[in-house]
Amino acid sequence: MSFADRLYAAISTKGTPAMVGLDPRFDRLPEPFRAHAKAGPKQAADALIEYHRCLLDVIAPHVAIVKPQSAFFEQLGEHGFRALADAVQSAKDRGLLVLMDAKRGDIGSTSEAYASTFLGGGWSDAFPASDALTVNPYLGEDACEPFLEAADRANAGLFLLVKTSNPGAGCFQDHGEPPLADIVAQKVADWGANRLGSSGWSSVGAVVGATRPEELAHFRKLMPHATILLPGFGFQGGTAEGLSSAFNARGEGAVVNASRSILFAFERKDLQHLSTWQERTEIALLEMKQALKPVSANPA
Repeated sequence: MSFADRLYAAISTKGTPAMVGLDPRFDRLPEPFRAHAKAGPKQAADALIEYHRCLLDVIAPHVAIVKPQSAFFEQLGEHGFRALADAVQSAKDRGLLVLMDAKRGDIGSTSEAYASTFLGGGWSDAFPASDALTVNPYLGEDACEPFLEAADRANAGLFLLVKTSNPGAGCFQDHGEPPLADIVAQKVADWGANRLGSSGWSSVGAVVGATRPEELAHFRKLMPHATILLPGFGFQGGTAEGLSSAFNARGEGAVVNASRSILFAFERKDLQHLSTWQERTEIALLEMKQALKPVSANPA
C-alpha cells in the first residue's frame, strides 16, 4: 500500500484525522521524567525514552499517526538520536504511522543523506525508518528530487512546506504574482499526480497552517489530491472552525496536528482532579477528537 492508502486506512480505523506531535520540552515533562532529565544528556534521553513509551500507550488507541519533532531530540546529541529512534520504533510497535518532522532541504548528495536517514536505506538501516518526512522545498526542484526518489523507493510519504503557520511566513511565501507559496503548491500537485494510491490521494502532501483557515480552500483547489498537514491546532490558536474545506465528504484530505495542547494537558488546573498525567493527557486528546468531528465524516 502507498503511504496515502496506509494513512487513510488507519484514519478510518481510528475515526479521526487528529495527529499528535512529539515535541518534548525537558522543563515541561511530567514527573518523574522532568527531574531525571536535569541530570545530564544521557539521563535526559533515558527519561524521554520512558516518557514516550508511556505517552504512546495513551495515544495509540485514539489516533492514526504521530509526528516527532527531531529538533527537540537532537539537542541531546548522540543520546537524543537514541531517544528519537526509540520513539519512532515504539510508535510503530503500537501500530502508529510516523511522520518525521525534520523539515530537511538541501541539494544533491546532502538531500540523499537526509532522506536516507529518515526514510531508510544505506547506513540508516540502523535508524528506524519513518513513514513520511517533512521537507523544506524552498531551495528548488533539485533539492526535492532526492526526497521524492527516496520516498518512492521506501513507499513513504512527503509533506512539503507550502504555507506555514508562523506569523512571519508571508514575508517570503506571499511574495510575487502568483505568490511563491502558490508556485510551491502547484509543484506539489505536479509531483503528486504520478503518485496516487487507490484511495485517490497522493503520497506527496503539503503543510498549510491550521491558523490560516481562510486560505485552505485556495490551496485545496491548487492541490486537489494532496493530503494537507494542518499544524497549529490548539496552543497556536488553530481550531476546527474553517478547516472543512481541506476535507472531502468522506472526511479525508488532511491530518490535524496538536502538540502542546496535548503534551502539556497534565498542567491544566481544570484537570487536577485526575490523579495521573496519563488521564489528563487522554482527556485533552478526547477533546481534540470531539472538536474535529464536524470536519470528519467518519467520527469515532
